[in-house]
Amino acid sequence: MDRSGLRDAGRWRRAIHRRPRADSARRTMGKTIAIECALSKEAALFFELPGEAPATEYGIVWAMRDLDGTRLAVAVAGMGTINAAATAQFLIDRFAPDALIFSGIAGSLNPRIGMGDVVVGKRLECLESDMAIIAECAPYLESFPTDGGLVQAAEAELDSRRFERAPSLSEAGADGHASASGTLEAHAPRYTIGAIATSDLFSTAPEDLEELRRRYGADCEEMEGAAAAQICARCGVPFLAIRSISNVCGEAYGALDGRQADLIATARLAAEITLGVAKRIAT
Repeated sequence: MDRSGLRDAGRWRRAIHRRPRADSARRTMGKTIAIECALSKEAALFFELPGEAPATEYGIVWAMRDLDGTRLAVAVAGMGTINAAATAQFLIDRFAPDALIFSGIAGSLNPRIGMGDVVVGKRLECLESDMAIIAECAPYLESFPTDGGLVQAAEAELDSRRFERAPSLSEAGADGHASASGTLEAHAPRYTIGAIATSDLFSTAPEDLEELRRRYGADCEEMEGAAAAQICARCGVPFLAIRSISNVCGEAYGALDGRQADLIATARLAAEITLGVAKRIAT
């Protein structure tokens, strides 16, 4: 390419980076909060709020919703880290959100919590990757802490709903229950503030689950959170992950087919907590 071509390419790149992420009319309407989910069942409650009809763009189903004057940019990413990262970047570029919350379900690794409980992610860990090498690039992190103010808002929301606080694995360890990942039995609702492990694999082997507890102190495992957290860290957007426990790690993926009602109920619980957090940070 000659020098004029290089200049043209440079002007094109600069124009792209100068492109406004949200128009001025939108920015005068108060806060914009992006909410990302992997599955339609996780986003169902958000789509029940007033707003425009959902659209599909780049394979992402998204819609704007109104929450008492706060704009919610809701998107269904699909499962897995690549989908999660792409959708987080889409939400940030398109809507310039004041915060991004990932809402959905997860499998428990902490023996003190179980189905219907909630994990508020204080730290996101990415599995199956050499994060020491990846951290040589922006945002230069091997794991991804969430926003302290958002964590406090989630804690206040769960306390107001009379959820009992349970110790995270990092706070109290596995208590000798190396093979226990939680319970499916009915119990008073609990929550913990701890670590969320993200994997593109559905882990079931006992030795793998024990490694997640021992090495990462992970309280639950899912398939998207760390990827969205990494994009938010790169872009300077406050991030939080809220996961409701739908199953205990170690169950076969096919076993969940017979418990669709549980998956829907726990997904809706995560969404309810997320809406409560959104209301708190909007003020």
